[in-house]
Amino acid sequence: PDKIIGMQIIGGRARGTKLIAPEGNNTRPTAQRSREAIFNLLQGGRFSPSLAGAQIIDIFAGSGAIGLEALSRGAAHCHFIERDRAACSVIEANSARLRMADQSTLHKLDFNQIKSWQAAPADIVFSDAPYADTITAPALTHLAEIGALTDGALLVIETHKKAALELPSSFIPQDRRLYGLAAISLFNWQA
Repeated sequence: PDKIIGMQIIGGRARGTKLIAPEGNNTRPTAQRSREAIFNLLQGGRFSPSLAGAQIIDIFAGSGAIGLEALSRGAAHCHFIERDRAACSVIEANSARLRMADQSTLHKLDFNQIKSWQAAPADIVFSDAPYADTITAPALTHLAEIGALTDGALLVIETHKKAALELPSSFIPQDRRLYGLAAISLFNWQA
């Protein structure tokens, strides 16, 4: 069974709403401090595209907290990509709880099972893979290859601060910040 924990939406129209997280150790929700830092960066206006009206992809979505935070703060639609079944049921429950199901699409599979992108391409991608995995670069490269990204899309990537993040040259680094054990890296993708 899932449980409600202290994690909640930090800002926007659903501010203060508690979220459900999957039981066990299969997912690691983005720390609230990191999530707050990410959205402070995005709403500061220094990075584009803007969150307002944006198409979002939340890959390795876990509880869906990042994508739901984006929707709460004005994004138009979020595609959640998550292969863990327990996490998928939590994303569905959280989307319904926040009355955001109509702005959410859940892809219950591994990223590399998506062979072509049939929706509007994403303006912003959030990626928070398990720290032990080295799948961030292949996943983001795959999204670019299948047409899931707009030209100039912003990628917000959380990794362990000691992890090496090597992306193809079409991903242009913009910023990198450390928060505890986490590193938040921002890139723009150029077609």
